Amino acid sequence: MISRFFRFLLNFIAVSSVMTFGPLLAGAQDAHIHTSAVSGAPQGIPYLCANPGVASATGGRWSDPGTWSGGKLPAAGDKVRIAAGHDVTYDVVNDAKLECIEVAGHLRFETKANTRLKVANLMVLEQGHLEIGTETNPVPVEVIAEIIIADQAIDRAIDPGQMGTGIQSLGKVTMHGSVKTPTFVRLADEPLAGAAMLVFDQPVSGWRAGDRLVIPDTRQLRDNERGVNYQPQDEKLLVASVSGNQVALVTPLRYGHKGARNAAGRLDFLPHVGNVSRNIVIRSENPEGTRGHMIFISRADIDLRYVEVRDMGRTEMGVLVNSEFDASGRLVRFGTNQIGRYAIHFHHDFGPNAAPANGYQFTLVGNSVDSAPKWGITVHNSHYGLVRDNVVYNTHGAGIVTEDGTESFNVFDHNFALRSGGSGDFAPRSGYGGAGPDPGGEGAGFWFRGPNNYIRNNVAANADAFGFGLAAGALDSVRIPAFKGSDTSQNAETLPLDTTGADVLEFANNEAYGAMQAGVAWGWNGAIADLRVWHASRHGLTGMPADRLTVDRITVRGDKAILTNQIESPAGIWLSNYVAKTIVVRNADVQGMRTGVSSPFYHGAAFREPGRGDGSALVQGGYFQNYVGIVIATAYSASGQAGAQADKEIKRAEVRDSVFEPLDVPVDSANPPAAISMNYRMARDDPDPRDPIAVYNFNAKPGDDFKVYYSLAGPQSEAPCPNTRPEIGGFICGGR
Repeated sequence: MISRFFRFLLNFIAVSSVMTFGPLLAGAQDAHIHTSAVSGAPQGIPYLCANPGVASATGGRWSDPGTWSGGKLPAAGDKVRIAAGHDVTYDVVNDAKLECIEVAGHLRFETKANTRLKVANLMVLEQGHLEIGTETNPVPVEVIAEIIIADQAIDRAIDPGQMGTGIQSLGKVTMHGSVKTPTFVRLADEPLAGAAMLVFDQPVSGWRAGDRLVIPDTRQLRDNERGVNYQPQDEKLLVASVSGNQVALVTPLRYGHKGARNAAGRLDFLPHVGNVSRNIVIRSENPEGTRGHMIFISRADIDLRYVEVRDMGRTEMGVLVNSEFDASGRLVRFGTNQIGRYAIHFHHDFGPNAAPANGYQFTLVGNSVDSAPKWGITVHNSHYGLVRDNVVYNTHGAGIVTEDGTESFNVFDHNFALRSGGSGDFAPRSGYGGAGPDPGGEGAGFWFRGPNNYIRNNVAANADAFGFGLAAGALDSVRIPAFKGSDTSQNAETLPLDTTGADVLEFANNEAYGAMQAGVAWGWNGAIADLRVWHASRHGLTGMPADRLTVDRITVRGDKAILTNQIESPAGIWLSNYVAKTIVVRNADVQGMRTGVSSPFYHGAAFREPGRGDGSALVQGGYFQNYVGIVIATAYSASGQAGAQADKEIKRAEVRDSVFEPLDVPVDSANPPAAISMNYRMARDDPDPRDPIAVYNFNAKPGDDFKVYYSLAGPQSEAPCPNTRPEIGGFICGGR
């Protein structure tokens, strides 16, 4: 059942996704357009460098007058064209601003010496190729190649859809900088305030003096430290020297960045440090002016590796205000917050017809995004891509995003997203969270609109709302590519995917921590494997699956010092089955939280749908050392009574082979600690009977089986049924 709100949200997303470009003025000399049917731009894309004053006459070096028509070198204010068939090598360091460059041929940057180009607009046409290093000939570590996007206002006559001031590609872009391995690394020692040396758990290569490092805020925030009261403690650091696995800092740490401890005080997890410096740099000239953006469209063939994208992106978090046009195509409102102008943006980019040699339709490896007003890396209706080893820092809304839910078969592997500010409108029980007028604006490290991607080995830290948001909502059936390189604007090259029934392709070995409300907010079907969450202030995992969810090997650590304040109620795993029918949690290890597993909302028979699962919640083989181990509000008994009739009900909650130990924290007399509870913060003064929780092999002791009943509904027919085990919580009946 889809709510009216979610249908509205779907319509909003669908409409806003195509409001990118308005009609262009027909006949204007500089406004002729590229009319690609698959660009995702309904009115086409303007040629932003029409009528160039300088064009290549032949291949050659940029600095050679013989390369250019009339022997004239490009100068400040010029429009420049690299003609088809010409191979021009950019070999200068130049701060004179060019109006634009249009690449129909091959523009390659010299790799043996420093280069710098300042340009307001750089457009690569379908047959063009922009190259800054290659896989076999990357820009060496001692060389810097830099493109500065000049601070130039959008031309409203030529570009009312605000595509300009940036880099646009319909063709091929290859950038390969010097390799840094790893791009982010876990610390081996706890970094405390005043430390001037960082020690990592492995040696680093390619890191140099002068590199900029970022480290997240790792605190588990209290209620009065979140939202408008939040005072960030992430830091950007400067490297003084590097030796093996040790990095000396120019200035010491201002804050401590503590790791996570288990209930006994043993240090289990330490934070990561990301390196955001690269020797290929794409940046805005003036972050406070008209910022640049990068957008890759249609059949663009993109391979970016070890590139620094700094102060890029123009769309801001919040309500979108797009350019609007009247029926005759005249601009009636110039947008003040135009959609789709992000730091790195794959927009309806289906990639080349023949897959590149590495098998991916686009490749982003080892890059950094440093400071963006909204999303850092955005994948929109683009597929079969590789996004790996990237560091995304200081974004808003989310760090790495799939935008509309059609995105399919992309691999998001071993990326680090940290410090993502947001609206903070995160409702942890919704599974979607604060979507409202700004989907993906809550503040997440990673935000995935649909389920059809592979998400593995990633780390999210220091995000306003959650580390990973796998959004629920009214997608229903979407069209996905039938094969690599398919044009999904053509129905014949797509297949339908019912997202309600589909599983997330993979979500494995991910980690989230520090200054966030929830580690993962999950709204789809599928499996979560080997998840680590620590210092989340509300939930380690918020699960509200569409139908079924298996969580295997989740580790959650809380800062038990937070629990001295009884206002704070963090849960390791929070599960609701508003529509879900089967939820399984296996091999969980949750310590230091108010509640280990909490499932407060279980619908009864009126909400069952045939063929949607067995209606069960199973917790099996876990270890829980928390104030309350497990608290589950089971279904209301359809018969109006608990007891024997409850055994006939479809919905069940079972706890098997799990171990519970008490947590050494102050006791709340109104809500005493318990291993398994049907009392703690459940529907108080609610006399209606509920089905019991069935417990097997309590504390891993074979044969220690019993039922836990809602305390107001103990079955008199099963007397004697004394509550002789107060550590359990609730009304106990044993001896099956």
